[in-house]
Parts: sequence; C-alpha cells; structure tokens
Amino acid sequence: MHGATSLDVTGRLIGGCVETLVNLAGTPYGDVAGFGRAHAEDGLVVYLEVSGDDAATVCRHLHGLRLAGWFEHARAILIGRTNAPDHPQVTQHEAVLDALGRLGLPIVLDLEIGHVPPHLPLVNGALARVVVDGEDRRIVQTLA
Repeated sequence: MHGATSLDVTGRLIGGCVETLVNLAGTPYGDVAGFGRAHAEDGLVVYLEVSGDDAATVCRHLHGLRLAGWFEHARAILIGRTNAPDHPQVTQHEAVLDALGRLGLPIVLDLEIGHVPPHLPLVNGALARVVVDGEDRRIVQTLA
C-alpha cells in the first residue's frame, strides 16, 4: 500500500479496466467527477486494473484520468494485479505512483481484480468498505 500504513474507508465503487476507461474520460459516460459530486456524501473508492498495455502507456492513461477529475472525490484508489508488461524506464507500480502518488490518497496495489485470476468482481455504484491492516485485507460491497 502507498500513502498509508493502514486503511479503513468507505465509498461508492467506480472504475474498471484502464484501457477501456481512458476512452470514456471527458464524455458523459466517463464523468466520474460528476458522479462524485452526486455521491460526495459517500465519497468514492476508485478501482482500476490493466489488461495488457505497457507501463509507459498506462502512466499516460492514468495522468489523463487524473486530469479528467476521476480522483477529485476519491477516498482511496484500488489497483488490480496485472500481467501487463513493464517498460524499460518504468514498472507498472511506478507508472501508478507517477500518475497518482501526488494525490495524497491511499493506493492499494495488487488486488485480485480484473484480468488476472481469480478475477474477483467489484460492482460499480456499490457502497464499499475497504480495510487494509496487516494481514486483514478485505472489501465488503453493499448493493443497496
């Protein structure tokens, strides 16, 4: 984890695959800043994962999402484990920290979500509680 030694946070889940979402940023279908304003009372937990883009491309995509306001209402960022390639100048983890580390938000790395087995699902819009404290690592989703 980056930005905190432990975490216990709640917020509305929003996110998905970086390679898909980057194409929606700045459109009515990817207005996460607007979604955050509508649900600011709950805050957001933004989750992202990478399918196959190399780390330099991912870094550019994450900077774009940051500039599009994706993290304005975030309380934490969750990053899925990936088998996508690093780049000679930057690893996947370094790409995330380069683009998002300056936000001052806790970033939980290497979650078992997305394109890498076991493909654990997160539900957009669900209210989530994320706990990371030593060996205790859990996400509880409430669909109400």
